[in-house]
Amino acid sequence: MITRRNLMATAGALGATHLLPAIGQPADFPSRPVKLLVPFSAGGSPDLLARVIGMQAGKQMNQGLVVDNRLGANGIVAAEAVARAAPDGYTLLVTTGSQAINPSIYKTLPYDTVADFAPVGLFTIAPALTLVVHPESPVKTFAAFLELARKPDGDVSFGSPGTGNTLHLAGELLNALAGTRMLHVPYKGAAPALNAVMAKEVTACFLSTTAAVLAIKGGQVRPLAVTSARRISAFPEVPTMAESGVPAMDYNGGWVGVFAPAKTPLSVVQKLSTEFNRAMQVPEVREKMVAWDNPPASSTPDEFGRFFRQEMEKYARIVKLANIPKQ
Repeated sequence: MITRRNLMATAGALGATHLLPAIGQPADFPSRPVKLLVPFSAGGSPDLLARVIGMQAGKQMNQGLVVDNRLGANGIVAAEAVARAAPDGYTLLVTTGSQAINPSIYKTLPYDTVADFAPVGLFTIAPALTLVVHPESPVKTFAAFLELARKPDGDVSFGSPGTGNTLHLAGELLNALAGTRMLHVPYKGAAPALNAVMAKEVTACFLSTTAAVLAIKGGQVRPLAVTSARRISAFPEVPTMAESGVPAMDYNGGWVGVFAPAKTPLSVVQKLSTEFNRAMQVPEVREKMVAWDNPPASSTPDEFGRFFRQEMEKYARIVKLANIPKQ
């Protein structure tokens, strides 16, 4: 976890690096728009955060930051494009825990998850996911949902943005911990999975807080429970799964972070990290992030790199617990 103490401990070192020559960094970087590849569809946390933070960072650098939604294969399509991009800081990956999960889900990947990327920094670590159903669903509470989902003929399904992402693993972890029999139905993005709930194609789905706030306020879905150990500020009236029959459930809402291609000059990585961190402290940006329950999680590139490796280990354990075979 990125803590204030960790950040303070590294602040001096980070500041010192700014006194060194900008080895490999063009004096006018960035001199053209920076492309932010987002592996998921518009409207989800990665997309919204990339646009809000990217727009502010672009203003600070007097250059545009353009979001490119590059969907496919649980983030692999976008990640491969960044891994193969020129290591000059002009093509970045704004992604989620899926990047840390994929090595445990897929037998082979078209890149090395660690060696082919340079961590830039974290945008946020969200406290929870929210389980939602159609507003007209006869299932009114999470306890009732559990009862139905445990029946062999309960016919309960949940949608997600695809196999192996954090929203999918939340459902599989619930199956493992609560003895539910939910059928996973993968879609090509969080928005299509939400649309499937609204169209009654699936019983439920897990949403990031960002997406849940919009969908619940719009009357499109009804929340049943959140996955964290404690209730979240965005929905203080919505119970946790832990207090509603699954005491072992404690699953955060995932994270959003930024990577550059490996071998991107350290000075470029540090400049990008600094500008993103500055952008998240601008009141309008910070207020939006907090309202979405995606608080800023400023970090150095080194801190994000350590955090990412820990996440790979964590998700490997969950994949094993859920008994998900490699594809």
